[in-house]
Amino acid sequence: MPRPTVVVTRPAGQSRQLTEALHAAGLDVLGFPLLAIGPAADDTPLRAALARLADYALVVFVSPNAVSFALDALAQVQNTAGQAQWPPDVPVAVVGPSSVAALAERGVAPPTHRVIAPAGAQGETDTTADAPRFDSEALWTELDTTPGAFAGRSVLIIRGNGGRDWLGDRLREAGATVDAVEAYSRTLPEPTGMQWQAVRDSLKPDAPPYAWLLTSSEAVRNLDALARLHLSPQEHERLKQMQCIAPHARIAAQAQSLGFAHVLPAAPGDAGLLAACTQWGNAHAGPAAPEPVAPVPAPAPVEPVPVPAPAPAASESTGSEGPTTTKVERVTPETTSPSSSHAAPSGAAGTSFTAHPPAGHAAARRGMVAWWVVAVVLVLAIAGGFFWLQMRVEHLTQELARRQQSNDTLVQETRVLSKNAQDTVKELQAKVGALDGQVVEARDKQAALEQVYQDLMRNRDDWEIAEIQQLLTNAGQQLQLTGNVQVALSALQSADARLARADKPQYNQLRRAIARDIARMKAVPDTDLTGAAIKLDESINQIDALPLLSGERMLDRVPGENEKLAKGDARGASAPAATGNVLTRTWDYVLAELGQVIRVRKVDDTNALLLSGDQGWFLRENVKLRLLNARLALLSRNEPVFRNDLAAAQAMIGRYFDTRSRRVQGVLTLLKQSQASAVSVSLPTMAESLGALHALKKE
Repeated sequence: MPRPTVVVTRPAGQSRQLTEALHAAGLDVLGFPLLAIGPAADDTPLRAALARLADYALVVFVSPNAVSFALDALAQVQNTAGQAQWPPDVPVAVVGPSSVAALAERGVAPPTHRVIAPAGAQGETDTTADAPRFDSEALWTELDTTPGAFAGRSVLIIRGNGGRDWLGDRLREAGATVDAVEAYSRTLPEPTGMQWQAVRDSLKPDAPPYAWLLTSSEAVRNLDALARLHLSPQEHERLKQMQCIAPHARIAAQAQSLGFAHVLPAAPGDAGLLAACTQWGNAHAGPAAPEPVAPVPAPAPVEPVPVPAPAPAASESTGSEGPTTTKVERVTPETTSPSSSHAAPSGAAGTSFTAHPPAGHAAARRGMVAWWVVAVVLVLAIAGGFFWLQMRVEHLTQELARRQQSNDTLVQETRVLSKNAQDTVKELQAKVGALDGQVVEARDKQAALEQVYQDLMRNRDDWEIAEIQQLLTNAGQQLQLTGNVQVALSALQSADARLARADKPQYNQLRRAIARDIARMKAVPDTDLTGAAIKLDESINQIDALPLLSGERMLDRVPGENEKLAKGDARGASAPAATGNVLTRTWDYVLAELGQVIRVRKVDDTNALLLSGDQGWFLRENVKLRLLNARLALLSRNEPVFRNDLAAAQAMIGRYFDTRSRRVQGVLTLLKQSQASAVSVSLPTMAESLGALHALKKE
């Protein structure tokens, strides 16, 4: 009997842990997202509020999604490469344990930060309450509600579009100034045709038990709206009779108001949902399979005895037993003896003579009854086999629907990863722009210094020392910003040449320091970053033309095979009359043609052969993004990021692309050459020369 199935309606990519727990509990899972989470249409108010966090006495996050999107925006506002830094003096309030966990993952947790949450949300136990509540009302009881506590103070509420404003109203009544900003948007997704087919199959009378896991009031309303559009009125009514599981009384009330008849309450959190689903699944687990029926032994062979033909009435009675059923009944002598005892008098009354003794006639009757029993057993076995095949086909259909749903989930996750990669590229571009700004600022400072030195120049010696200092300072800045060793070396050599032309004893100490810096600059090995970047660009341009394992075409004949066939034809032409040569040529031709039709190839990763067209496109784009990230890291001299992204791109190419192709091998060779040429070098500094120059100026 199929296992009970739980329909999870959370947004795509946010129910993996709960799905794994339900599978471990022996329940099947069907993903049917009723909400789609995305960034807000306009995040300008959110960024403006996060830029002045110190002005707020309290910041409230209504959900884990609000935590995630808000802290990502805070990292961009702070322009930090890692995670955002939350001010320790700004308290945070959340409504549930999931939000507490999301804050802890971002480094916002006690004792460094003050986190306010309902009782039980932070792992503490409350012996006074029967069951914890995680909502706005429970959070309000944890806040300081004394008169005047929030008077004249500002509170920031970070939420999604829509939703209740109950907590904001209470804070305004307490005298607080409440700013509510949207960090993310909730939209209605459009389920696929396979998902709707799975829902229609669950509404059939012979379908296994299904339960809908409804985790928000908006999801309940979306389910009712989608069902009215895509289901017939009869299917819509049967859907309302399905079992629903709700983790909050408000969600249960919303479902009942829309006509859902069976709503099972559950404790909040994943643990409470898992417990409720397990309880429901155990109650609908179905009986154990029946024991197999013992086969009926075949009757012993009976001598053929001529008997009169059966009456028409008997044939009509055997043909009116009703439709065939899949239940197998045990056949015993007690079930056959009454029919045989009644059949003998009937046959005797329908004939005018007796051709054989009564004993032979009874034996023939028993033989016919035995053959009829065998025929009935065969018919029941065939019916059982047909029923088993039908159940197998239905099971395969459901499995196909589940796999399609899994593929859709993977596509959604791939899109999320692609968006994250695009955000990373934007951050790197912002850093490159900041570096360009620093270079421009350095140039401006250089111009200002030149003007100052021209105005304050008194004699030739001061002018020469100032010019050497300016030259060394600019070379040091170029060395730190761009890593250009040749510019720094040229500057040091030019300074040494000028000091040599002056030939003054007070410059000897400075010349020794410059000589040591020149020796360190010459000892730095050359790195071809430009060549490595060109190889990466060439690899990126060839990604779209690389053959995938899932889209492999017929290959040409292997080298030398045409020559073998030509030699075979030549041998056949030299001796056309020889029967052995004809057979040999025929055999070689058959082998050659079969070699073009059948190819045997070993593939270690079977998932590489299951990529669809859209997934192949996403795979190529992900490889390009990896290589672009590696190129940016190479130009910014971030070796760990460069090597990690390059290794990830090589692994994806080796796993999903045809490594026997010359194009794939050429791209892998380019990546290896780029990795070998991009060697990190510890750049020296010009601190010794600059220090000696400052000491000379003080003298």
